[in-house]
Amino acid sequence: MVIKGVIFDVDGVLVDSEPYYFEQRLAFLNSIGARLTAEKSRQQIGSNMNAVLKQLFPQHTDAERNVIKNGYTAYKAAHPLSFKRILNPDAQPLLAKLTPQYQIGLASAGERSIIQQMLLETDLQAYFTTIISGAEIAHNKPAPDVYIEALQKMRLTSAEAVAIEDSALGIQAAKAAGLTVIALKPLDKQFTIDQSAADYQIESLKEVPAILTTLA
Repeated sequence: MVIKGVIFDVDGVLVDSEPYYFEQRLAFLNSIGARLTAEKSRQQIGSNMNAVLKQLFPQHTDAERNVIKNGYTAYKAAHPLSFKRILNPDAQPLLAKLTPQYQIGLASAGERSIIQQMLLETDLQAYFTTIISGAEIAHNKPAPDVYIEALQKMRLTSAEAVAIEDSALGIQAAKAAGLTVIALKPLDKQFTIDQSAADYQIESLKEVPAILTTLA
C-alpha cells in the first residue's frame, strides 16, 4: 500500500516540550499533595491531565478532578511556555519537504488551545490539513481513538499512513490504530522512553524521508 499521509504527535516531536511539562506538572501536583515521584511522573509522559488525574485521584468525582484541572490551567497560565524557543529545528524543513507529496496530520493528547498556540507561535499551522486533539475524544492516548479520528478525517486507511511519535503511550495508540510508527528518540537526553514497540527508531526527523521511501 502506498503511503499517502504522515501524522505527527506534538510534544517531544515538533517541540521539545516534554522536559518543561514534566517539571511543571510534577511541581503542581506535588503542591496539592499528590506525592508524585519523578520516576512515576516519567511514566505519564505522553498522557494528558485528565488521564493523569484519574490515575492519581481515582476516588475523586469528575467534578473534583475538574477543580484540580482548572487549578493546573491557572498554574500553566502563570508559567507560560515559549513554543518558538523549543521548536525542533528539524520540524519545519521536514514538513516543507513532505507537504507536496503527503497529507500531513496532527494527533496530540493535548488540549486544542495549546495545540493551536504551538502552531501559531511556530508558524507551522499551514502544513497541517487535519488537527485532532485527544482531549476532545472519549478515549485519549494510549487508546487508538485519536489516530482513528485522524485517519477518518484524512480519508486514509491505516496502511496508507505513518505516525511519528516519541512516548510509549503515543506509540501504543498509533500501533493500536494499525499505523506504522516512527519513534523519535527523546530530544532531551535526560529522558529515557521505551520505544521498543515502534517500527522504526530515529535520532532526528531528518531520517523520516528515507524511511518513507522504503515504505513506498
